[in-house]
Amino acid sequence: MEIVVSDTQILIDMHSAGLLELVRKSAMHFHTVDYVIAELNRSPYQRPIIGQMVADGSLKVYSYDAKDNALLLEFFENYSYKTNLSITDCAVLKYAKDNGYRMLTGDRKLRNCAENEGVIVSGILYVADKFVEEGIASESDMAGRLEHLLDVNPRLPKKEFLDRIKAMRGFGNLAR
Repeated sequence: MEIVVSDTQILIDMHSAGLLELVRKSAMHFHTVDYVIAELNRSPYQRPIIGQMVADGSLKVYSYDAKDNALLLEFFENYSYKTNLSITDCAVLKYAKDNGYRMLTGDRKLRNCAENEGVIVSGILYVADKFVEEGIASESDMAGRLEHLLDVNPRLPKKEFLDRIKAMRGFGNLAR
């Protein structure tokens, strides 16, 4: 059983690609923090599936209490001088680091900070690959979902996505 900790953007991207519906079937256990849920609730887009996942336990949410928030603020202050990571980014990073979990993010700055902290970091392509490996989605289906995601999120690494889509469609080798 692998536990992965998701930042806000990964959950948004998973929603856009129709991958949240597959979480319940996965051997991976998805976690996030209350700061992420607060960001999603402030978002202009409604994502009722996130609330359903929290309610049924397929997305575990760690809530920072007063003591944890004080430690988080110290952690955040260390990064606020070096980077422009948000308090939410730091909450996800600290939770993943403190528990030895893999962190899911597509944010380069957050990824770099996490790696400097010794946290294993992956992105949406890791999740897509795991869902295919677990037999939850076919390569062809996942390629279509990734193509759709690439269409709706222009900030994704286009070449890496196109290479993965090509490999999933059987036109190349999947480099891991």
